[in-house]
Amino acid sequence: MPEASNSKSLFRVVMVKICQRLPLISLLLPAVLALSGSATLAASYDGFRWFQVEISIFSNEYPEYRNAELWSPASLNLSYPQRSREFARLANFFQVENFEQRVLGITGSEEFSTELIEGIAEPGTESLPPETGPFPHRPAADLRLPDFERDPYLLLPRELSNFQTTNARLESSANNRLLFTGLWRQPVVGTGSATALIVRGGRQYGEHFELEGNLTIRFNQNEDRVVIDTDLWLTEFTAPGTGDSRWQLPPAPPGRPATETANGINAFGISRIIQMRQSRDMRSNEFHYLDHPALGLVISVQPYDLPPPLSLPAPLAADPPQSVDQ
Repeated sequence: MPEASNSKSLFRVVMVKICQRLPLISLLLPAVLALSGSATLAASYDGFRWFQVEISIFSNEYPEYRNAELWSPASLNLSYPQRSREFARLANFFQVENFEQRVLGITGSEEFSTELIEGIAEPGTESLPPETGPFPHRPAADLRLPDFERDPYLLLPRELSNFQTTNARLESSANNRLLFTGLWRQPVVGTGSATALIVRGGRQYGEHFELEGNLTIRFNQNEDRVVIDTDLWLTEFTAPGTGDSRWQLPPAPPGRPATETANGINAFGISRIIQMRQSRDMRSNEFHYLDHPALGLVISVQPYDLPPPLSLPAPLAADPPQSVDQ
């Protein structure tokens, strides 16, 4: 145990020395120290290995970084994988179409007459009074509350984040801008079965965002490392009617309807699109930083033990009736 303790202390000292010399990395120091450690991969009751993933994506606002490379429209390859999905968000659980019918179970015959309610029914008009019940049992509506412990790909509240200090420093930095941050849990599978997650962040321009793209969390071939694949692009928009038409954004992700814009062209112009495509093998419970001239990405993955489904307690057995002596 003393040797392990000394090793961790030495690691922290080395990381502090490095971060003192690298201004950008110094922003990430609290998360680096908090995640230093190791853990084994855990298998959950459902047969999958689940992980808690946290990620922050930010821009590098240094002009010398972005202009150091020649960004060409011909070098872009922007697309969304067919196997992709949106993050689940808390607001999604409360967006129910036809709320009266699906949740309250109100049918057409049970709706109140608008004219009667407003007192403007024409004289002589006959209208049946609304039914007051009791009504027969109706199937339950497909509305439920989120399960933060078991729902995959659900963005969790920021209060649970381990990156709070890091994100606060990025947001206050003059040289970086936080574009996207997320914390969620998911089962991790192999390359052939992995699903890409759609990412949007930064400022919104019409139907698009500064940061768009997708990322995939999967196992490597030996399934002894978690891998992140990033395919992100940062778009520099210009005023409507300006820009360079050679820069083109891809169609909407699968399952998301494309929104028409004026004359079929995005209202804002585009002066440049910078793509970030990287892959990184990661150890669990370690802090990883992916560098890029225009973007930065910090991520951690931690094994997560998926709780079994909740089960209602069995009803208490009623006491047997006791005989009454006559």
